Amino acid sequence: MDNLSKYLEDIDFISWIFEPSDRLNSIWLKYQTANPEEVKNIRMARKVILQFRTVVQSLSEEEKIILFSRVLKQIEEKQKSGKTKRFLFGFAKYAAVAILFFSIGALLFYQPEITNQAFYAFDSDEQIPTSQAQLIRSNGENVIIGDQRSTISYQKTGELVINNDTLKSIKSDSKSSQTLNQLITPYGTTSEIILPDGTKVYLNAGSRLAYPDLFTGDTREVILLGEAYFEVRHDTKHPFVVLANDLRIKDLGTRFNVSAYPADGRIETTLTEGKVTIRQNNSGLFSRDTELIPGQLASYSRQTREMTVKSVNVEDYILWTQGMMKFETVDLNRIIKKLERFYNIRFQFDDSRLETLKISGKLELNEDRNEVLERIARTASVKIIMNEDGTYAILK
Repeated sequence: MDNLSKYLEDIDFISWIFEPSDRLNSIWLKYQTANPEEVKNIRMARKVILQFRTVVQSLSEEEKIILFSRVLKQIEEKQKSGKTKRFLFGFAKYAAVAILFFSIGALLFYQPEITNQAFYAFDSDEQIPTSQAQLIRSNGENVIIGDQRSTISYQKTGELVINNDTLKSIKSDSKSSQTLNQLITPYGTTSEIILPDGTKVYLNAGSRLAYPDLFTGDTREVILLGEAYFEVRHDTKHPFVVLANDLRIKDLGTRFNVSAYPADGRIETTLTEGKVTIRQNNSGLFSRDTELIPGQLASYSRQTREMTVKSVNVEDYILWTQGMMKFETVDLNRIIKKLERFYNIRFQFDDSRLETLKISGKLELNEDRNEVLERIARTASVKIIMNEDGTYAILK
């Protein structure tokens, strides 16, 4: 720990990690060459420092010192290997380093509180079935939904209506420990659902939505894997929260679209009306949320953990609810993924360079599938051929 601490209290080392320069790169490269036994400690110290995120928010000097001291103590406890706890980090000793750390913007990571404990048991890695849409109710009942496009509604009486068929309500003995319902729409299907609070959700193909029979606590929380468009019932005292992989998206009463397919590596939130705030799970304790206004899209990279916000034509991002697709200067690969989900078919690129071809256009997905594919082929100047196994090949 002594070897690690000397790097964590070295201002030049911290500056090198956050703001590398030719001078600092040269200094630390020469140091590692001359002291190869320290390379492991340097890498570990670098990893510790990079566990922080940059934020644009000032803290008092006392907060900076206290929080940094807390981090160092946690590191010490993890590395003491059974020894009696020793507090190596004096409050004043690390004051200067703490101030530097937090002026750069380093903050502790944390996991946002989830009010419904059933969400902790949700298996986000579970594969979405490839056959029919289905609703797995909180009591374990599995309801198969045969239609390509289904409508589900929770009535005020507690009854559940699926495509005009009425199901009895489920009584829960413990609201605080209730299990979740899961609406699953495999490729080739979509669903509309009115949740118990009156919020309307359009669930796209290849998606999964988890929600309770009754919203309890201070927030109304759901889990989304895939894509959905939300028309949230306004309730100022109980914000609506979408947990989507690495993000926590919160609003009071708004219309917004979230695309969070795990395979995409990117989460996009598009706001139609109202206001939403977005927070990264494991973000800093004092970090600011990203706020969207109507007409904006927030794009979050799961790889770099970076968020970008830009103005867009929001209609392009919600036309899928009407069976249409509009795109402008988009990679062909992204359009192909959407077609795979909508039609439940598979494509293979003959040349990986074709994946990044930029195309623009508008598609009526409910039209004949072959006509849609032919239109894509003409737009991208490629050939799309069906293979004997039913998959499609994309050729130049």
